Amino acid sequence: MNKILGLAAAAAVLLGGAAFADPVTSPANVRSGPSPKWRVIATLPAGTDVTVIDCGAGWRRDWCEIQAGPVHGFVAAGVLGTQGNNVLIAPVVTNNDVAIYKGPGVNFKIIGSIPENQTVNMGGCVAGNGGVTWCKVTFGGKTGYSIQSELQRQNSLFPM
Repeated sequence: MNKILGLAAAAAVLLGGAAFADPVTSPANVRSGPSPKWRVIATLPAGTDVTVIDCGAGWRRDWCEIQAGPVHGFVAAGVLGTQGNNVLIAPVVTNNDVAIYKGPGVNFKIIGSIPENQTVNMGGCVAGNGGVTWCKVTFGGKTGYSIQSELQRQNSLFPM
């Protein structure tokens, strides 16, 4: 019983500390085949080292076959970046100063901003009015939506 209470207390401390920082995960979906039509078999956070087996070869460079530990599948090529000689799931950074909106559109209230060249946690993206794509972002303790074209994967091998 004391071990269980000790583990619960340790978890509470770790989770409590997480409330003060925004963990940057900007995940990438790993799929069983080279297109969004294939099922998601894993999700890898930014910074995960991957081995690229192949890009293209009939997939038009849009998809790369990767291995990350026991995970083997396909990711959109635009999520891959480099750090030194390593290929990894690239973190997301801002191109300019970016507004954070409460919802996916300019008709929603601005709840914060992100300075240029800042790393953000990016979640899923949705289509908005006028063909604009909005992505869920977390920065500085605020979660909302920013325009996708203002976000990019850092040191990306292939543009998003």
